[in-house]
Amino acid sequence: MSNEKMLPELESGRGVEVGEPGGSQGGRLLKLSCTVAALAVLAVSSYLLYSQVIPQTPNQEAALSGVEDLSANSGLPHLMRQVRNGPRERIAAHLTADPINGNPNELTWQEAAGIAFAHGIEFSNNSLLIKKTGFYFIYTQVVFYYSQCEENTIFLSHDMHKFSLAYPEETILLKATKSVCHHGRHDDPWYKTSYQGAIFDFEAGDRVYSRVPSNVARYLDKAEGKTFFGIFAL
Repeated sequence: MSNEKMLPELESGRGVEVGEPGGSQGGRLLKLSCTVAALAVLAVSSYLLYSQVIPQTPNQEAALSGVEDLSANSGLPHLMRQVRNGPRERIAAHLTADPINGNPNELTWQEAAGIAFAHGIEFSNNSLLIKKTGFYFIYTQVVFYYSQCEENTIFLSHDMHKFSLAYPEETILLKATKSVCHHGRHDDPWYKTSYQGAIFDFEAGDRVYSRVPSNVARYLDKAEGKTFFGIFAL
């Protein structure tokens, strides 16, 4: 087609096909790709504009904060913080056997050495004095030891008692009995451990004791961590 013939067609607005027969299909694909790209850019721009202009509501911020703090405020560490920081008064004591002072024929306790302590409860007269009425868990352990066995069987006992202002005599709370050296004399060392623990309802003014009979006190192992006596409020 000559240049003279093409000019009237362009002026009249009629389209002119250029190139190979497949060029029409390629042009439509190019237009479709451009349209999709333009829509994607428009969607991203709209989202960015929305997130900058419209602030988060207080409920949304609280929800996000709750999600961030979930791992920090769950599990055993969180529970321990609640117990430690709670409003309830802490009442507890842990006594250990005194290896130096006291009568050698009795079990003497101490509160101011090593891991021993008393908080919110009074230690006096080798016993624990309850100051506040309520439920308590009391526990005690005694370890007996000797380097050899004697001719006769040895009977070991370990008791917990309560003395109350409402009763004239002591009340046995817990009692344990063990025996060793059943086969006569020999030079092998022996050990026996007695542990007791239970929940009791105490009144203010009650005293709690942990004792062994005088005839077996010489077998006590008073090394720290072996013989102890404690209580804590529930």
